[in-house]
Amino acid sequence: METEEQQVEQIKQFWKDHGKGIVAGLVIGFALFYGWRYYDAQTIAKQEQQSSDYAQIVAKLTAEDEQASVAAQEFMSANSGSAYAHLAALELAGAAAKQGDLATAVSALQSVRDQAKGALKAVADIRQARLLFAQEQYDAALAAVQAAETMEGFQAIAAEIKGDVLQAKGDLAGARAAYQAAVAANPNSLADLKLKSIPAAS
Repeated sequence: METEEQQVEQIKQFWKDHGKGIVAGLVIGFALFYGWRYYDAQTIAKQEQQSSDYAQIVAKLTAEDEQASVAAQEFMSANSGSAYAHLAALELAGAAAKQGDLATAVSALQSVRDQAKGALKAVADIRQARLLFAQEQYDAALAAVQAAETMEGFQAIAAEIKGDVLQAKGDLAGARAAYQAAVAANPNSLADLKLKSIPAAS
């Protein structure tokens, strides 16, 4: 059986052989742990700042502040790719359209279409398609609305707008097919009345 002194000597020898590696590992471990906590804190702080800035942008747009459009675009540029930038773009588009500035509205929606994914992108697709349709830019409107056709929850409205565009272009057969798709996705939609307004032979 080893004596206490022998055990101590073994510990000393072990520490001599492996001590530097253990210390280095602990230092790295602590650095990673606190580094991650710092990164996490920084991320949360950034998101909170974005949220606060976004709220100010919305308030300016709602109040129709003269500098609201510029402020919104600067915010979108500074936070490009973030969810808050996409939401600010949607708000800017709505405010611009309300004021008749359709070019700014279309541009803001395009930024969301280019960078966002999922439902946010589909919302931008639909809204831009409506604006383009109102400007009789039918081909561009079709391209926008077709991008939303496969997104779950947007099939009915996308198909209805597609029908509107095709009907305006004189493609009654295409419009009828689009309205049928809209009704299939949502039987109680306005598309049913639009469908019935197109002669079956067309």
